[in-house]
Amino acid sequence: MNKPQAAGPGGGVFRSGWFWAASLFLAGLGARLWLIDRFGTALPFWDQWEEARVVYVPFLAGKLSLTDLFSAHNEHRILFTRLYGLALLLLNGQWDGRLQMVGNALIHSATLAGLGGLMFRWLERKYWVWVWLPLALVLALPFGWENSLAGFQSQFYFLVLFSLLTLWLLGLHPPGSAPWWCGAATALMALFTVASGFLAAAAVFALVLLRLGRQREGWKREAVTLLFCAGVSLAGLALKTDVRHHQALQAHSIGDFVAALGANLAWPWIVVPPFAVLNLLPLVALGGFYLGARRARHPAEEMTLALGLWTVLQGLATAYARGAEGKPPGWRYMDSSCFILVAGCFSIAILLSRYLAAARARRAGQVIFGLWGIGCAAGLVLLTKRAWQVDIPERQFYFRCQLLNTRAFLATRDLRILDHKPNPQLALYEGDPYAPRPAHAGEKLAAYLDYPGVRGFLPACVRDPLTLVPLHNHGFATNGAARARPRIPGEVSWGSDTEAGAAATGSFESAPIPASKRPFLEFRVAGDLGKPGLSLAVVELSSGQTRAVQPRPAPGNNWRTCQVRAPRGAFKVVARDASANGWFAFQAPREVGGLSWAAARLASLGGGLFFAGLGLGLLGIVGGGRFHSSADSSRRAAGDGPPSQAAV
Repeated sequence: MNKPQAAGPGGGVFRSGWFWAASLFLAGLGARLWLIDRFGTALPFWDQWEEARVVYVPFLAGKLSLTDLFSAHNEHRILFTRLYGLALLLLNGQWDGRLQMVGNALIHSATLAGLGGLMFRWLERKYWVWVWLPLALVLALPFGWENSLAGFQSQFYFLVLFSLLTLWLLGLHPPGSAPWWCGAATALMALFTVASGFLAAAAVFALVLLRLGRQREGWKREAVTLLFCAGVSLAGLALKTDVRHHQALQAHSIGDFVAALGANLAWPWIVVPPFAVLNLLPLVALGGFYLGARRARHPAEEMTLALGLWTVLQGLATAYARGAEGKPPGWRYMDSSCFILVAGCFSIAILLSRYLAAARARRAGQVIFGLWGIGCAAGLVLLTKRAWQVDIPERQFYFRCQLLNTRAFLATRDLRILDHKPNPQLALYEGDPYAPRPAHAGEKLAAYLDYPGVRGFLPACVRDPLTLVPLHNHGFATNGAARARPRIPGEVSWGSDTEAGAAATGSFESAPIPASKRPFLEFRVAGDLGKPGLSLAVVELSSGQTRAVQPRPAPGNNWRTCQVRAPRGAFKVVARDASANGWFAFQAPREVGGLSWAAARLASLGGGLFFAGLGLGLLGIVGGGRFHSSADSSRRAAGDGPPSQAAV
């Protein structure tokens, strides 16, 4: 393939694909960070507890083996998720699901921004909006909330990353070249994301067949790619494991399979399977023109066809493995199924720029594509509404219940606390449902927490607090927080909301506390802390340096967390209440890793990053439109025709 020619000069910064890719990255990252900041939790969720048993505990004991890393998790070989989680644990010194979520958001936003950058490089600038808009929508809208709000779901983001790299590097470059070998590596890496990871190689196989259908004389050169992709596909099938209790989730009839496949390919209209016919129309039209064209191949159309083939194959796999009763795809699969929309928009851009030059054909295409776009937009609205109003609040409720239940259990070690709770409210991984049921629902969680060393790397939200012993105390009663909610059995606090009421005043000073092993401390506080006359601080013993614990705004009757940098050496906690009508309460501090603190700060900037990225994108659309209008006027005045297409 020859490198596409650059478009003509002019247009300033708006001519740069990097400008548009940066807007995609910021908008997508900001939207996902905002979701994480509002609804995320650091507490491990369901399957994520297996990380400790399979990876972290053996590693800290010096017993982690390659067999452990490559072992199956349900149907999948999640090598990269395990390595990623272990790396974050070692760098942070602490297990933190929210940190993993933030890392996932960075990976996925960079992946889709990179895809946009490739398409910006290959297409004329006036068609860039057809690339930017769908990628911005699938990054920013919350239909991918289940993966966004579970750090353990990184395997789906690694699947997208390695698959897109495989489609580009292996599918669009000649065998034996350096990019081809890199693509071969990413095809193998995709096998260790989720069970359907081999479908990237299968999509490249199908793309090569399309290419040979267009020009048969290159079959000898393409045979290497075909053989390699066939081998990777067979290896992927061999690596898949059979999970007995997941057989009930599979499609059990042709009718179930067809209905589920239609639902997958109809995305975002997952409840209207026949929409798949209209949804596939742009991609099928592009494939027809590609096969019948005599002009040189173009990387944009081959990448789009490969992307569409991969998405269809993912739909086939999901329909088979999770298509019982013709069910539509679950939320966790939508970060893959959404590419049917992306491939459709890319197809439209290529059809308009390369194949629909005649005025009548162009007008007909614009009408059809407009109807398709309206249908997709309506589906996105309804899908987003469902996620935002029903499923995300429900998951937030379960997160909160799990956190409170786990904290109460850790404070009391009473397994009965976890009895008679709905499964989604239990912070544990059920495992094989055919195994004997435990006497108490919390036995599985207790087993995880009793593994050697686990308590030492738990996230701050459920971590054991540092030992806080009052040395001088007047006015701060043990558990003196009568109005603070929630009230967790067994947890200890000190507060000035005593039997005498909020008018009680006094001071509290702790005995010396050894230096923290983590760079930050987290306090749970309630009441009017932050208002005049009320203060809480950590004081380094050697230097006397004081760091105030200052929540903004005052937490009121709800417990809130507030983080402060830990002193370098031993320290004490000092609290004062000099207010005649105010009160506050606090618990012993818990240690927080540096990356946990940074992830929380970055997540709090999500809204600003989103609007910055959105603003850059809108500037690009407006500025690029003005540039093209000016360029077209100049060409007409000079008597020039339209610019030539960049061929490959």
